[in-house]
Amino acid sequence: MAAEKRPCPKCGAGNDPANRFCGSCGAPMTGALPPRPVVPPPPSAAPGAGGDSGFGGIIPLKNPSALTAYYLAVFSLIPCLGLILGIIALVLGIKGLKVFRDNPAVKGTVHAWIGIILGGLCALANIAVIILAVVTRNP
Repeated sequence: MAAEKRPCPKCGAGNDPANRFCGSCGAPMTGALPPRPVVPPPPSAAPGAGGDSGFGGIIPLKNPSALTAYYLAVFSLIPCLGLILGIIALVLGIKGLKVFRDNPAVKGTVHAWIGIILGGLCALANIAVIILAVVTRNP
């Protein structure tokens, strides 16, 4: 990386910071270097910031129960898998809410509630389809 040039106070020509006199006009280089702009680190890179790896708290990486409940609830929309995945999503959603209650810094309540509601609805819908199939089958 090239050394920063220091402007001459008289003519403005760029000089090496170690020069005592300007290389163009010979004037003494008496002024100090201009201060460098300070660029603060991004919030997630600050020590102790506790960020979620740059996701800005959108994905609750510190509450895996809530995150897993969310994804299982979404996949419980698949026919035939909905009963099992819905029940698991319901249980993990409740566990994710308990984790949040014990430590609010972990976040994930929305993911947990989606797991509980969507997982529960998909499990109930699959149970209803099974009951309907049993009741209406021909002897």
